[in-house]
Amino acid sequence: MSEAGPTTPPGRTRNLILLWLGQFVSGTGDSVFSTCIGFLVVYLLGSGAEFEVGLTRTMDALPFLLFGAYAGVLVDRYSRRGLMLVSDLVRACVVGLVPLLFFADALVWWVLPIVAFCSYLFATVFNPARDALIPQLAQGRNLLRVNSFFQTSTQLAVILGAGLVGLLLSPEVIGSTGPRGIAWLLTLDAASFLFSFVCLMLIRVPVGAPRSAPRASSLRELGESLKSAVSDSRLRGLLFLTAMDNFFIMGPALVGGLFLIRTYLGLDTWAYGVFEAVLGLGWLCGTLLIARFGRRFKTGQLVIAGMILDGITYVPFLWLETFPAFLVAIFVHGLTIPLITVGRTTLIQRHYPAERLGRIFALVAITVQGFTALSALATGALLGRGWLDPRELFFWGGACGAAIGVVALGFRAVRTSE
Repeated sequence: MSEAGPTTPPGRTRNLILLWLGQFVSGTGDSVFSTCIGFLVVYLLGSGAEFEVGLTRTMDALPFLLFGAYAGVLVDRYSRRGLMLVSDLVRACVVGLVPLLFFADALVWWVLPIVAFCSYLFATVFNPARDALIPQLAQGRNLLRVNSFFQTSTQLAVILGAGLVGLLLSPEVIGSTGPRGIAWLLTLDAASFLFSFVCLMLIRVPVGAPRSAPRASSLRELGESLKSAVSDSRLRGLLFLTAMDNFFIMGPALVGGLFLIRTYLGLDTWAYGVFEAVLGLGWLCGTLLIARFGRRFKTGQLVIAGMILDGITYVPFLWLETFPAFLVAIFVHGLTIPLITVGRTTLIQRHYPAERLGRIFALVAITVQGFTALSALATGALLGRGWLDPRELFFWGGACGAAIGVVALGFRAVRTSE
């Protein structure tokens, strides 16, 4: 239901569908990259590559930690759609370099973390620009439902991208699970960014979209943004909780899952693709539930409940032993993710002015992706040194993540946010 009355502004639905479609296709490519890249490192190096895999996955997220805040300043100063277009074009070229080098027999493992870093460097502007653009394109629609709608593009992309890996790299389909199949899938990943580029070109942003006037240097504006975040108890609490939750949860998700499949279960890339696809299916179902029932709860409550449940659903991994049992557990875990992601995005869009959204979403990206990078690096080190096995990693990460959710109950500014 629209919050602006029965009249639909011209082009609103078309713009939202184009943005959703571009996100879905490029997100499918991202899912392929995320599922395959660690296994490609293993194929190039052989066994004992835990640290190298952790390092590569760290490079997925490190740009957000280093440049995320400045990216938010750029989003609020320049055309959000224009920055997204540049991001898609550059990422298509960067990711396409991997299959090009592979088929030229010139690919070495250390190229992969460099490619990951460069690709996600340009994602630092894309993601906050997208989240800041959504309220402009929605033009009065209920934001919780609109954000739930856009979350489905992410989940469907995870299901399709990881599912393609599980299907196309299974021995029954191609007879081999080696790196050649991964290289072809990464070619499709590069093409997906070009598709997103075309969708964005067709979007018509409403006239009069707000911008912050470039009244000062961008670095000074960055400092003002950080100072404003520190002085805002709600935003400060939300960023702190997000950072801590991602540090404990995302390492097991990105690195632990791969070695759970490969070393504990003795399976290969196809099984990890199925594992990730089932996670995406749970994520999608959770998003649909939020879209249907989420308006009954405060957004702050959704976020805190999500953090608690997000951690608790990792704990049973310690006692599971079979691939089907892990699939059930990861599906249940996926159900809880939208409580955090949809709730947090909607909370910010409701409580902060449009001209600041780019910088705020960039700060969120720093806490999400930056602490994901640290988590992936720590996880690779823990597994590589043999201090924890994959099941223990999920258990302790989940227990600590749930504890962060309990701590969040004491953050009144977050808990009471509508």
